Amino acid sequence: MTELQRLADTLAADYLHGRWQPEPTEEHRARTLAVDADADGGLDELPTGGVLTTAAIAQMLRRDSLEAEVERWRLTEVLRAYPAGGSEAQALVRDLLHAIATDQLPGERTQTARYVEALALHTGGEPKVFTAGGITGAWNWQLSAALQLLSTCPATVLNPRRENFPIHDPVAAPAQIAWEFDALRSATAILFWFPAGPVQPIALYELGAHAARGATIAVGTDPAYARRLDVVEQLRHARPELTVHTSLPDTVRAVTELLPATAGLTTTGL
Repeated sequence: MTELQRLADTLAADYLHGRWQPEPTEEHRARTLAVDADADGGLDELPTGGVLTTAAIAQMLRRDSLEAEVERWRLTEVLRAYPAGGSEAQALVRDLLHAIATDQLPGERTQTARYVEALALHTGGEPKVFTAGGITGAWNWQLSAALQLLSTCPATVLNPRRENFPIHDPVAAPAQIAWEFDALRSATAILFWFPAGPVQPIALYELGAHAARGATIAVGTDPAYARRLDVVEQLRHARPELTVHTSLPDTVRAVTELLPATAGLTTTGL
């Protein structure tokens, strides 16, 4: 794991769990960076490949009268590591900035109530999106998906990937399976994403099961996912109306379009 991936994973998880909220000046500069950074198409493209330039990062981290504050900002360490990071880690940083920029109530952590991680309870009548797909041996794409979802719709995100899985606890796996079984069936829509790397047979099983029962699903795979052809061809027969997307942001957009019309996010001025 690269330094940027480690830092970005930790900060994104802390943000989603409500353990970290940017300081007011840090939040303001993060919003400015999200809007003004050199990104293809501006803010809307930050999660889909926009670039944060060295100059834009330097502008956010300028010290002037805020030298002491800049040094204690948690975003400072992440942004300093950004240029040397990998594409997945950089995308996560952009997703985090985008989430900060589109937070509906700046200064209040409202998103924590809409982020549910296994094995937490997930009651409530609001739309719910389950982030299904690769976990074992795969990069933590669920953090990016959760940030993108919370930035674009008010649905509750159900994330089966736990921060700390007690691998040596004999009851951990049965409890995890039971939680996922219930959460998958209670979700309004299921987002399936298969990253490049491991085949993920359990995720494939879940895709087959929920596609066959007619669940509301959006599906995507990395172009380099080894079983992409199988996913495409199997769904062509079972669910011909589905498009198998090739990027996580496209899959996120697809699942949000499947939610009830009342689940659209209210736009705020940035």
